[in-house]
Amino acid sequence: MIILERRERILEILEKKRTASIHELAVMLFTSEASIRRDVEALEKTGQVRRIYGGVMLEKYHNSVVPLGFREGENSQIKEELARRAAEMVQDGDTIMLDASSTVRRMIKYLNGKRGIKIVTNNLRIFSEVISPDIHLYCTGGIFDAQNALLYGAASERYIRALNADKCFFSSQGISLEGKISDASEEETSLRRVMLSHAEKKIFLCDDSKLGVKRMFTLCGKEDVDEIICNVKLPWEENE
Repeated sequence: MIILERRERILEILEKKRTASIHELAVMLFTSEASIRRDVEALEKTGQVRRIYGGVMLEKYHNSVVPLGFREGENSQIKEELARRAAEMVQDGDTIMLDASSTVRRMIKYLNGKRGIKIVTNNLRIFSEVISPDIHLYCTGGIFDAQNALLYGAASERYIRALNADKCFFSSQGISLEGKISDASEEETSLRRVMLSHAEKKIFLCDDSKLGVKRMFTLCGKEDVDEIICNVKLPWEENE
């Protein structure tokens, strides 16, 4: 397959899948990952694609929500460490809110040893991962998003407004170098705003791939959260 033909096939695949990893493209096109990286770099220079979290998507979709299946596999070791550190902040008897992000969901395996905690979430995958009888689960209800295994909408927000939590753990698609936290999903951003307003402490989980990233919908600023758990030093901490 000649280079131009391969690059056209990459665009065709991304039109159908929205996102793909470098490895996936290499397998589908029977070529090396090094060749795919060169193709992606060339296509990005022409403004046709954008690299994200170790993979690629069409530029015209860059403000769209990245599907859960793609997010789950990216930076997995880093996300595990962030989730472990976040779980250490949970005390026995806490009521916590967990959003539908893939990073926050990873906290569950580290929470199964806690006693008497209550979890409020719109993340349906969490319900199949809690194994401890000492954890009480509360579902927000709402509109079902099958692709991302989450719930959202007015019903979800009404449910959250009737509750109070000790801590809210959340993530998003980006945080700017100035500390503005944003996401491409209007629905998830809206629900996260309500979660944050009904939690005593707000903890943001963020791996370094999200630093300097700006999405369409602003959730809050760094001054609105109590702690940011990241695997690298944050830009505004450089001179501290």
